[in-house]
Order: sequence, then structure tokens, then C-alpha cells
Amino acid sequence: MNGETIDPGRCFGVFGDPVAHSRSPEMHNAAFAALGLPHRYFAFHVRPHALANALSGARAMGVGGVNLTVPHKRAAVAHMDRLTAEAGRIGAVNTVVIRRGEMIGHNTDGSGFLDALAELDGGTPRRALVLGGGGAARSVVDALRHGEKPSDVIWISREPNRLPAFDGVARVDYGDLAEAFATCDLLVNGTTVGMRGGPERFPITLPIASLRKGVRVIDLVYPRPADGLLDQAEAKGARGQDGLPTLLWQGVRALEMWLAIALPASVVSTMRRALHR
Repeated sequence: MNGETIDPGRCFGVFGDPVAHSRSPEMHNAAFAALGLPHRYFAFHVRPHALANALSGARAMGVGGVNLTVPHKRAAVAHMDRLTAEAGRIGAVNTVVIRRGEMIGHNTDGSGFLDALAELDGGTPRRALVLGGGGAARSVVDALRHGEKPSDVIWISREPNRLPAFDGVARVDYGDLAEAFATCDLLVNGTTVGMRGGPERFPITLPIASLRKGVRVIDLVYPRPADGLLDQAEAKGARGQDGLPTLLWQGVRALEMWLAIALPASVVSTMRRALHR
């Protein structure tokens, strides 16, 4: 062996419930292969009651890094040694960096969302309408308010009083949404409606007909459900995007943190192709 040290590779993964639908393993493993690294990324089905043990196990085993998806993003906050400013504001963690035994909670969902939004063109939305009160929706709201040009946000939830208070954000329930739909130039679904294993319908029938032609609609759910929000909105002239671009860009940012490198554009393209196979 001539004294060479062979890197046996590190384990990375995503914890979720459900998690079988996740395309993160395909995306990250394609990146590792393109970079010539021996690492592997897996999807781990972790029930809510087992999250603390799963995170402790990841720390003990020297796991390279962890992503968190539904329903763990908010619950994971209590198990971090420290949080970044974004994760602290949002109250949700989607990326865990483990350094020298310390677990640092990050949130790359918001920045990943803004990168994905840029692919739809149209600049910064003047007024955005965000559906949902979970970790994904919170990240979107935070990103829209902390961008270079903050957007006015109408935040819709079944329990708006339990949402964090952000300046410039109106927290409302699923009451009369017709005016909000008619005046927004960006609509974001941050709920699990349409996700495999999630609810099939929103609490009310959304007034899709009120959307203006050309409005941008992003549904963070993937794969895109047939006859779902995007199909309905595009039939009315909206420009739609499913959750894969946001998944890509939050993953790029997570991977750069774990590996402490800037990913080449060619590797990002490889990750994107892997998501669409």
C-alpha cells in the first residue's frame, strides 16, 4: 500500500416519515460519483419518536451529514448543539453539519427556494402568498422577507396564531382567499397536500380561477401530482414549478457545507439530471 491512506467513504442521509419518495439519494450519490468520492447517501425512515436516537446515532457513528424532511425539521431544533441565524429565525432545521462531535443546525431550504425561484424569471415578487405552517413554508416566508428586496407576504395556515411573527407578513387562515389569490404575483404551496402519504386536498377549495395570468406558482411537493395545484394553475395561465428545483439547490448548498467545497457547475448539472431520471 506504500503508506497510502484510502478514504473508506462516509455515510450521509435524509431522515423522514415518509421518506421512500425522496430523490435526495439519487441526487447526492450522482454528485459523489462525479466528484470521484467514495461516499454514499441513504434515505432513512425515522419515526417522530425515534428522531432523538437517530440523531444521536449519527453523531456517534461519525456520519458525514444529515438532511431532515417531513415531519422532523422543527423537532430537530431541540437536538442541535447550536443553530445558524437562519435556522434560529425559522425554527426549523433541514441540514445538520457534524463537526468534531458538534451538531450544527442549518436551514438551506430558504436559499434553495430563492435559487429555484430565479429559474422562473420575473424578479422579486411584490406580494407572495404562502400556504402551510411547517418547516418548508417557514423557510420560504423567511427567505422572501430577508432577500435583497423583501416581498410582502400573506401566510395561510389552519392555525395562523401558532406561526412565528415576521415583520411584513400577514398571518391568516383558510377563510376568504379570493382577494389574496387575485393580488399575489407568487403562490407557494409549502404544505404536504399531494405528497405521497400526505393529504389529498386543502382545507378548502382554492380559488385558482382568481389567479392572474402569468403569476408564478411553486408547489414544493414532488413528484408533481396529476391534476394537482400546478395543473390547475397552469390551465389558468400561470407559470408553474414543482419542488425539484428547490430540492436541487438546497441540496447543493448542503453538500457544499458538508464537503467544504464549492461545487462545479458540471456537478450541479449532474445532480439535476439525476433528479429527473
